[in-house]
Amino acid sequence: MRPSLLFLTAHAALVLLGGAAAFHPAVVRLGAAARLSAAFGAGAIVLTIESLLFSLAGVPWSAAGLAAAPVLLGAWAWRVRADPVPPTAPGAGPPEPIVRALAAAALALGLLHLGISFATSRATSIDYLFFWGVKAVHFAQARGIDVALLAWPFFAAHGVPEYPPLVPVVQAWGVLFAGEMPWRRAGPLASALWLVAAIPLVRGMLRRRLAAGPADAVTAFWGTALAISLAGSFSGGNAEVPLVFFETVAGIALITEARASTASDRWLAAAALAGAVLTKVEGLAAAGLLVLGTLARDRWEGRSAVLRGAAPLVAAPVLAISLWFLFQRLAGLPVGYRGHGPLLGLHWEHAGSIALAMVRNLGAGTAGMSWAVPAILLLFFWRRIRNVLPAVALAAGLLAFFAFDYLHDGDDPWQRIGWTLPRVSQPALSLLILAAGVAVFGPGTGERVKALPLKA
Repeated sequence: MRPSLLFLTAHAALVLLGGAAAFHPAVVRLGAAARLSAAFGAGAIVLTIESLLFSLAGVPWSAAGLAAAPVLLGAWAWRVRADPVPPTAPGAGPPEPIVRALAAAALALGLLHLGISFATSRATSIDYLFFWGVKAVHFAQARGIDVALLAWPFFAAHGVPEYPPLVPVVQAWGVLFAGEMPWRRAGPLASALWLVAAIPLVRGMLRRRLAAGPADAVTAFWGTALAISLAGSFSGGNAEVPLVFFETVAGIALITEARASTASDRWLAAAALAGAVLTKVEGLAAAGLLVLGTLARDRWEGRSAVLRGAAPLVAAPVLAISLWFLFQRLAGLPVGYRGHGPLLGLHWEHAGSIALAMVRNLGAGTAGMSWAVPAILLLFFWRRIRNVLPAVALAAGLLAFFAFDYLHDGDDPWQRIGWTLPRVSQPALSLLILAAGVAVFGPGTGERVKALPLKA
């Protein structure tokens, strides 16, 4: 088999590493495709944690060694699985064939555009060539986290060695299978698998609040907008698509949950937040914003045990990032993340230029329409903001976080904004679209909706 196919097959095999997740009660209601998608994301998290533990223990990586325990765990979960509870969702009547066909066509065209853009290297990220892929190759060659590479002063100046390891670990997993890094096509193309995997989870969780037709329409708009944005922002091969996956899953899980949800029902959101903080530094900010938005929403709605319900959302990402920081400490690497200067060393003289540059760089490949449509809808349905407050908090908070970061630049950061904002803003775009969809088509504040069987 060609190395490129082996590399892509290794990514698909993440489903086996996270197979136990497909049998969790929070996932079984979402349908077969969504369960596979949850297993895919969980597999990447499990692989990353295992890889760190192997490296801490001095055990060389191998495909068989890394796969053994999680595959056995998945087999055990399958063997002892309980009968799935029939899924339920609001709304009435069967899915609308015309809406479903149009939604499927839009998604297919969006994914085709993204796949061609990645496979032809037209949308390959320069950071993939500078450090994401470089780390992966060195990790695979070293059969572990290559501490010497991360400690090398030259690489430290160019390769952001403090970034968390999920993306290079997953890419190194592919290199272990393929024997080489397929730089030109399969490497960037593998990134598209994350968006493909997110689609069934997004639709499955939308169906907890929306009828079939609106769920299909929102999923199509969301998926097509993200596909265009990811291609236009040169996100092939870097950490942006996995970050969109994890933050989107966490956000959509929280804004579509039942009001009577318990802490255990938030397992999927908590796991996704763990994946986000293991993917990129911005995942920490996103996790904090989602937790704060959820606390505010739950308090506003008068839910019981607000702090206890938020506990898993805090514990999972804290434990995940603590493992990475522990590895840094024991390996003799600098612990934590480098900032762009003193925390309060802000250059307010650039505030106007930063605001203008940020607006100009939120085109998302659609001249800003992907942002404008959901933002306008949320303004019209502002009375329902409470229902989707976690997603709105993430979207608005991330943009404020990036503006705060740009204020640390001594020179006018318009050029850095052009390089980075189209990529790093995509989780905010994702949650803004989904928040608008749930606010517009979901039940309003205080409304009661009868749960009906979900039909495929």
